[in-house]
Amino acid sequence: MSEAKLRPLSNPEVCLNLWAYADEGGCIARVAARAYVLDGDDDDKLSVLHRLAASDFIYSEWMRVSKQFAVHGAGGERMAGVLFEPLFKRLEKSIPQQVRVGKNGYEAFSLSLPDDPLTVTTVVMEFEDGRLVPMVSRAG
Repeated sequence: MSEAKLRPLSNPEVCLNLWAYADEGGCIARVAARAYVLDGDDDDKLSVLHRLAASDFIYSEWMRVSKQFAVHGAGGERMAGVLFEPLFKRLEKSIPQQVRVGKNGYEAFSLSLPDDPLTVTTVVMEFEDGRLVPMVSRAG
């Protein structure tokens, strides 16, 4: 049995896996997201997110996309992130408060969702026979 070692966090960050469920025609009817607190540099974090993207969609809360959903910017451009915005808000509310020892005893703290979180987006194909197959991009 190996000994436990101290492993202080050097750069903890709330990161996200995002999933868009697409039918065989390419229409997206629902989306899902899951937050993680990851440590290390961006490459380390992305590596973990990519590994988890292949399976964690099964354990993630999803949300329907409105049939009236359309993404139109002022100049007709695609507006990134809009599809997942309701999930971002839901995830931010679910980040738990923690406590740590301070000068005057325990003090509360919590991490927050960054304005531009590190994310991996994966399309999950929904086939008519019920199969859900993630299309995971390669890390890096």
